[in-house]
Amino acid sequence: MREGVKMVCVLVTVLTVVLIASTAGYSQSAFQSSDTGGFFESLPGDWIGTVLQYTDGKFGDTKYFHAATKQLSLDTYETVFTYYRLDAKSGAPVPAGVSGIATKIDTFGTATNSMTGKGDVLVDVDTRKPETHELTEVLRTSPTGGLQGTGSGKISVTGMPLGLGKNGKVQGYSSTWSVIDDVLKISQRYNVTFRVLLFRKSYTITGDYTARRGSDILGLMRAAQVIGPGL
Repeated sequence: MREGVKMVCVLVTVLTVVLIASTAGYSQSAFQSSDTGGFFESLPGDWIGTVLQYTDGKFGDTKYFHAATKQLSLDTYETVFTYYRLDAKSGAPVPAGVSGIATKIDTFGTATNSMTGKGDVLVDVDTRKPETHELTEVLRTSPTGGLQGTGSGKISVTGMPLGLGKNGKVQGYSSTWSVIDDVLKISQRYNVTFRVLLFRKSYTITGDYTARRGSDILGLMRAAQVIGPGL
């Protein structure tokens, strides 16, 4: 059962989150109903970055991502996150999942992210299993600046012994978002609970996202091989 710890840690938490919505074809002054809308409108174009993930306080994995976003209407957005990891032996980039995020901002300044995705997860040193996830996050402005979110959802991992990994329940999800000097930072924290017969196991997952504007994900990963994964 302990091998299940790693499987949760490398989930594309979401994601992750998961989780950028921006526009490049609409007037910046057109949407003025909330600071939340303004936050999303300040994020046009592409982003590349890293995700540092932890399970129960133990570091598990670094992933790299490219986020491509567009605005579908005045208050709706669509984002596609593509994730990669570095192959431990060759140092080559390996696709590690994709997530789609639909964002809706209401007239009260609340943004709702509906997130779906799939990828692979690490269950031991050499073995990865397919995973799928569905998450919903509600974002509001934070008193300290940026945004803060709460949410819930489910995660499933196939091919695990005794069905471990099926119907994982995400609870206590919280996040913070900020953009300072064109550096986007997202911090996520949540609990995942798995049940197998009468057995129940929970994990605390955290993810720290850091991104800058750009689209050269290969350049970012090559630089990480030389100087490490920080941006």
